[in-house]
Amino acid sequence: MAVAESLTGGEVASSLVSVPGASAVVVGAVVAYATRIKQEVLGVDADLLARRGPVDGEVAQQMAAGVARLMGADIGLATTGVAGPGAADGHEAGTVHVAVVTSQGSL
Repeated sequence: MAVAESLTGGEVASSLVSVPGASAVVVGAVVAYATRIKQEVLGVDADLLARRGPVDGEVAQQMAAGVARLMGADIGLATTGVAGPGAADGHEAGTVHVAVVTSQGSL
């Protein structure tokens, strides 16, 4: 499993690797807090980011697919959203998008 985080700033990966035996499952993580890192490192489509912004379900899916590809993982997990305290990018605080991508599909 590989993790790409924006909203959560590394907390998901930190929680996963705190579990004994996590090294058998977790291969790595990327904190892509800046929008350009989502594009440059994770391969999120620039046009999608320009149209929809970084807080979007499809962006989360592309982040998950990108981190899985980057790390050679079978599963990619990604988070993006607005933690707050105020709104950002036209979205209220508390807006969250989570995506999981595997070779069998995504959610």
